[in-house]
Amino acid sequence: MFQHVVVPIDDSTAAWRAVPIAARFAAAVDGKLDVITVVDRVAAVGAVLTNLRMGVERLGELPVEPSIEVLAHDSIVDAVGEYVEERNGAMLVMSSHGHGRSAAVLGSVTDEVLRTLFGPIVVIGPHVGENAGRVDGSYVIPLDGSEHGDMIIPIASAWAIEFHAEPWLVEVIKPSATTPSDFMDSAYAARHARKMQHEIDREVEFEVFRHDDPAKAINDFARRIDASLLFATTHGRSGMSRLRAGSVAANLVRNAPCPIVLFRPPHLAEE
Repeated sequence: MFQHVVVPIDDSTAAWRAVPIAARFAAAVDGKLDVITVVDRVAAVGAVLTNLRMGVERLGELPVEPSIEVLAHDSIVDAVGEYVEERNGAMLVMSSHGHGRSAAVLGSVTDEVLRTLFGPIVVIGPHVGENAGRVDGSYVIPLDGSEHGDMIIPIASAWAIEFHAEPWLVEVIKPSATTPSDFMDSAYAARHARKMQHEIDREVEFEVFRHDDPAKAINDFARRIDASLLFATTHGRSGMSRLRAGSVAANLVRNAPCPIVLFRPPHLAEE
């Protein structure tokens, strides 16, 4: 389990929304919190560091006192990736929207960082509430019927054990899909729920929906049960192949009511 949380910041207001949430993650594991930003000139470090400190002060009291650092590098993604890798086991928490050179925007820097680090990373979408950041509560774990998609389950299981959370496995089936019965619709999710329950020795619920828009169905369900976290891979049969406009993963992040733990399986690097 992570003991170090890192938040990349740019010059946007949206990026700062991730810091209080990341602080709650760090507090939950009695860990450290680093707030970082990237500049392309060493001469700019001093002024940017002052602005970064002022930004943290404006947030008020946080459950964990953050360390602040400005990195001089010509590549935002490389700088963030190297910083996280140097802190073994660090968890990256990123806002999904921002502006400027170091913007952690959906489909660009977030996608590139996932391709470098693979994850898991925590992404904060624009509809995540300011009081988010609980690591207990209910977890929503979408299933898409693929081997890649199922790789998020062990990560969610580890978190559920560590933080005493209640996992929900959710599968969305196209209304046009033909199955013999409602029982067959739920067989896949039920099998994974039984397996997960056996492995983590705690209750695991599941739900199956018929819907044309998987992301909407998943987010609506997460909102209905007041989920604290949502877990998903960024590669799967149902369109989670990339963080780009129109994909399931992108739409999950764009409208999620809670932070999303995203994972890209390492073996996809060669693909």
